[in-house]
Amino acid sequence: MIKVAHVCTSRISYRILQDKLYEISKLGYDVSIISSEDAQDTEFFKKHGINQYYVDMNRKINIIDDIKSIRSMIKLIKREKFDVIHTHTAKAGFIGRISAKLSGTKLIVHTSHGLPYYEGQNKIKYTIYKLLEIIASKFCHYVGSQNREDLEKIQEYVNESRTFYEGNGVNLERLDEINKSIADLELDEIRDELGINKENVVFLVGARLEAVKNHNLLLDALKLLKDQEISNYYCLLAGGGPLEEDLRLKVKEYNLQENVKFLGFRNDIYKLIKLSDVALLTSEKEGIPRIIMESMAFSKPVVATDVLGTRELVVNEVTGLLSRYLDEVQLANNIKEMISNEQLRKQYGKEGRIRIENEFTEALVAKRVDKLYKENITIEGVNYDRLQKDYT
Repeated sequence: MIKVAHVCTSRISYRILQDKLYEISKLGYDVSIISSEDAQDTEFFKKHGINQYYVDMNRKINIIDDIKSIRSMIKLIKREKFDVIHTHTAKAGFIGRISAKLSGTKLIVHTSHGLPYYEGQNKIKYTIYKLLEIIASKFCHYVGSQNREDLEKIQEYVNESRTFYEGNGVNLERLDEINKSIADLELDEIRDELGINKENVVFLVGARLEAVKNHNLLLDALKLLKDQEISNYYCLLAGGGPLEEDLRLKVKEYNLQENVKFLGFRNDIYKLIKLSDVALLTSEKEGIPRIIMESMAFSKPVVATDVLGTRELVVNEVTGLLSRYLDEVQLANNIKEMISNEQLRKQYGKEGRIRIENEFTEALVAKRVDKLYKENITIEGVNYDRLQKDYT
């Protein structure tokens, strides 16, 4: 059996992998996950026969910590004799790819979940992060992307024959089971906890309170609704982060305390999705936003910014409404439209569910990954003719 190890860093990262790893394991691979110790849902991985290994990785750039992580990773890879190392996200991708290359791993693959460099970013950061991605690409055989726009950028420095579209998806069967298991009484308890009534439209923002998610843009749009005396809605902010205090002050400044509710990190995100009427996201960029995929799987319409990653998932005026990034007037109008038009919400929600079923499931992603693995490596050995093409 081919031994495959997927590498990520944090608790946020592992959540985007667990269903995918389960689907890959069903295709006959011996699957493992390598991450920092606090990152894993031990119960889930044990239940589905996915092996767990721990290597401390600092999400920030720290030369000393990174060298320690690489040394530990090399020792682990050599001991376990993995056939494939598949890394995810920027930091784990850098440490994992270098470690796998120095360990002599047969097949090394990296998937970008949104490039760490992007238009509009600080020029110094942009240059440094792009350079690090270029360097790391020399330490693997293939580089993939969750979205097609990033794939085109990757192909600027990686030969097209060494790139692949992985996409992103959800486990529909699991989500449907969760959806059915959530009782109305549980939702009523959450409404009581949060002090919201059934008459108002509920928007759910599931995103860390950090700059790239741009909650400030959202609050500016809600301020415009306040000025129009539109208040028959709630906006639930699920997630913590470094900007929480600043955002709380802005909510107070705009007098939005009755409409905007800070929930912090939540373990009941699926209950919140089911409770909500609309999924809302105002990011500067995304890979393919999981919270939006999951909400669409629950037949929820979307209001979001027309940005990298999100626009590949959400079809404007079909599954939701997209607004130009930094255009708080258009965003406010889209939110207003969703508040006032229940029929439109139902229509977009129905179309969103269909789109997920057809194009964004983990089963589809697993098939693409399986194809890549099997084209390059088998139980008998490595397809060196294919693996070494254009690889230096």
